[in-house]
Amino acid sequence: MNFKLGLLAALALCLQVGSAQTTAFTYQGRLATGGALATGNFDLRFRLLDLNTNLVAGPVTNAPVGVTNGLFLTTVDFGATAFPGSPRFLEIAVRTNGSTGAYTALVPNQPFTSTPYALQSLNASNAVQLSQPLPATNISGTIPIGFLSTNVALLTSNQVFTGANTFRGVVTATNTANVLGGTLNGTFNGSAFGTFSGTGSNLTAIPATSLTGTLPDSNLSTNVPLVYNNANFLTNVTAVQFTGSGHGLTNVPGAFFWLTVNGTTAQAGSNLGFIVTNNTTAVTITLPANPSVGDTFKVAGAGAAGWILAQNAGQQILAGNLASSIGQNWIQRAGPGFGNWTCAASSSDGTHLIAGTSSSTAGTLYLSVNSGVNWTPTATSVGAQYWSSVASSADGTHLLATAGDTAGHSGLVYVSANSGASWTSYIGAAPWIASACSADGTKMFVASYNGLIYLSSNSGASWSAYTSGSIAFTGLACSADGTKLVATSTGGNGGYIYVSGATNTSAGLKKWSAVASSADGSNLVATVTGGGIYTSANGGVTWNQQNQANLVAWKSIASSSDGSRLAAAYNGPGYVTTSANTGYTWTQSGATNAQWTAVACSADGSKLVAAASDGNLWTSAQGSTTTAGTTGYLVGGALSALELQYVGNGQFLPLNHEGTIRAY
Repeated sequence: MNFKLGLLAALALCLQVGSAQTTAFTYQGRLATGGALATGNFDLRFRLLDLNTNLVAGPVTNAPVGVTNGLFLTTVDFGATAFPGSPRFLEIAVRTNGSTGAYTALVPNQPFTSTPYALQSLNASNAVQLSQPLPATNISGTIPIGFLSTNVALLTSNQVFTGANTFRGVVTATNTANVLGGTLNGTFNGSAFGTFSGTGSNLTAIPATSLTGTLPDSNLSTNVPLVYNNANFLTNVTAVQFTGSGHGLTNVPGAFFWLTVNGTTAQAGSNLGFIVTNNTTAVTITLPANPSVGDTFKVAGAGAAGWILAQNAGQQILAGNLASSIGQNWIQRAGPGFGNWTCAASSSDGTHLIAGTSSSTAGTLYLSVNSGVNWTPTATSVGAQYWSSVASSADGTHLLATAGDTAGHSGLVYVSANSGASWTSYIGAAPWIASACSADGTKMFVASYNGLIYLSSNSGASWSAYTSGSIAFTGLACSADGTKLVATSTGGNGGYIYVSGATNTSAGLKKWSAVASSADGSNLVATVTGGGIYTSANGGVTWNQQNQANLVAWKSIASSSDGSRLAAAYNGPGYVTTSANTGYTWTQSGATNAQWTAVACSADGSKLVAAASDGNLWTSAQGSTTTAGTTGYLVGGALSALELQYVGNGQFLPLNHEGTIRAY
C-alpha cells in the first residue's frame, strides 16, 4: 500500500493558518491495496509524532472514510498545542471499515512542511494587519519565553525589581539568599526571610530572632526604662537580687536601709531603720499599720531626747525580753482592803497567780487567772490563816500553801490539785514558813521555822520528814525537776544556806531571809536581812556577794528559769529591785515605797507580782507593752537601740536591743 501527499494537503494547512478559525486541517491521499487502487470504505487512524517518533498528539480515528479509485479526503485535528514550531511527523494507519483487526501502519511517516505563502505570512512583519485589538480569548497555546519582554519576571531567573511593588497575598521566601531591596510595606510571617534592606516601614510580626543590629533609644517606647534615666515603676517590681547601695528603697525583702530623722515624727516602713538625732524632743515613730510577717524595723537614738515607738490599733510589742524594762512599770491590783499581804507565787507563763494575807481572823488565799488583773478568794473551807508561803507548778494546777510565822503562830500545810478550787490539809501544826514545788507538781517541799523540812513525791498526797532539828529555816527553793533543794536559815547569830540534804555551804553565817533557784538548780540567789544579795553559779558550792545591791532588810527573792533575771523585795519601807544579768547590777523598779514582803516572777522573768504588808498588791507585766493598740508604746533613751520583727496577729517581737527601753 502506498500513498501520495499532494498539493491539496499543503493548501489546507495554509488555509488553517491564514484563517485562524480552527486547528483542523484536511488531508488528501491515494490508497492502493494489493497493487491496485482501492475503492470502498476504510478506517483511517492518524498520530502526530516528534523527530524521535515520540507521540505528541492523537490518535485521531476517522471512520468510515470513502475511497474512490484510490483517492480520499478527510479532516484531522490535533489541537492548538500540537505545532509549537518543532519538527512534526504524521503516522497513518488503515483497516477495512467494520473490521475489528489491527490497523496497518503506512510507511514512511510523513513530515509536516510549510507552504510558501504560509511561511511568508508567519515571517512578514506586515503580513497580518489587525484593525482592532486582538482579544486574549482568541489566543491559544503557550507563548515561548523568547517572545516575552525582558520586563517579564521569570521564576527560573534572578530578578531585580526597580519599581515599587505591592504583594497582596502571602509571599514565601524559602531561600535564605533571597534579597528584597527598596521599601517594604505589609506583614511578613515566618523566619526564612533572608536579608532585608530599606526602611522596613509598617512591617509587623517579624520574629525577634530575625533582627540584627541595635535599635536606637529614640525608637523605643516610653514604657521602656533606660539605665541612665530615673524610672518610675507604677506596679510591683520583683527581682532576685539588687546590687548597689539601694538607699531610699523600701519594702525590699532581704535588704535593710537607714534614714536619719531630726524632726519629731516619722512613719516606720518595712525593713527600714531610723537614726533619730533630735536633742530636745523625743522622736515618735509609728509602726506600719499592715506589715508582712517577717518584716523588721529598727530605731537608734543618737539624739539626747531619745525616741518613742507608737503602735496602731490591734498592735502590741512583746517586750518580755527587753531586760531594762522589767519591773519598771507597775499597776496596783489589790488595795489595803484585801489584807496584810505576805506571800505570792506564779505559774511559768505568769498567767496564774496565788497570793496570801496573814491574819487569824482574815488571812485568805487569793487567786488570779489573768496575770493579776482580777483576784478571787479561795474556798472558804480553808479558813483564816497566818499564810506564810505559797508555791505553784508550772501550769498553775498544783498549788502548795503553808501557815505559820516567825512570831510563834502555827498552822498546817495545804495542797490543791485543781488550781485552788479545793484544798486538803496535811502534816501537823507547826510554824511552817517556806515552800517549793517542782514544775510538774509531783514533788513538794515545806520548811518550818523550828527546823523541819518535809517532802512529798506524789503531789502532796503523802509526806515524809526530810530533816529534823532546831534550824530556823526561812526560805526554800528547788530545781524544776525537784532533785535539787536549797534552804536558808537564820537565828540569833545568823544561819546558813543548805543544799540537797541540809549540807552547810560556804555562804557563811548570816541572817538569810530568802532563796531562789534556776530551773536546773545551778544558779542560786539568796538574800540577807540587813545585808546584801549573794549568788552562786555552781549549785551553791561557792557564793559571791553582789556589792551593787543595797544592804537593806531583804525579804523575798525570785528568779527566772535561766537564772539571768532576778527580782528582790525589801521592807523598812523599801522597793522592788531587778537585775537582768544574774545579779551583777540592780535597778530600782517603778513600784512605790512600801513594806514589801514577797515577790514572784514568770519563767522568763518578764512578769512580776509583788506583795506588801501594808495592804498593796502590784503586778508588772512586761511580756508586752502595757496596753494593746494606740495607747501602748515603747520609750528609748539616748544611745538606746531596738530591732523589732513582725510575727503576725498584730504582734512585734524585739530581736535586739541596747540601752534603757521601757514599755507602757
